[in-house]
Amino acid sequence: MIIFLGLDLSSKIWIRLNVPLYETTELLANILDLTHVQNRGVSFSFLADFSDSFRVPLLVGVSLLAVAAMLYYQTRYWSELDFFTRSGLVLVLPGATGNLIDRAVYGYVTDFLHFHWYETSFFVNNLADCFISLGVIFFIVPLLFSKNGSTSSNSA
Repeated sequence: MIIFLGLDLSSKIWIRLNVPLYETTELLANILDLTHVQNRGVSFSFLADFSDSFRVPLLVGVSLLAVAAMLYYQTRYWSELDFFTRSGLVLVLPGATGNLIDRAVYGYVTDFLHFHWYETSFFVNNLADCFISLGVIFFIVPLLFSKNGSTSSNSA
């Protein structure tokens, strides 16, 4: 988890130091650009229009509670968790922590991976967001392959 957090934080530092705000560099034609933006809200810039005095404490507080709850859950139940839940936590926790640090220090999250399909823009995110998305997939996989939403054996 420390490696993932380090990758996220160092990538954001590199972007802030080396890529001017709103500058775009094509990485994969018609799919992925490197674009430095500041996301003052959450996903898809939701809440970005609220004042800093309300938005920043709200987002930092909610993020802090979520990270603390996940850390407690991970610490308390690690030995009982399956591979997919452990993998999900190993990805989601550093992602959430990386974005929490950005919000607490800067009041925004540094995003730079602009996903699009030709002229249709989907979103701009960062490594933390990628880790969180992949972690959520790990949480969902067992649900997709369990019978009737239960991973226990059939008791009938």
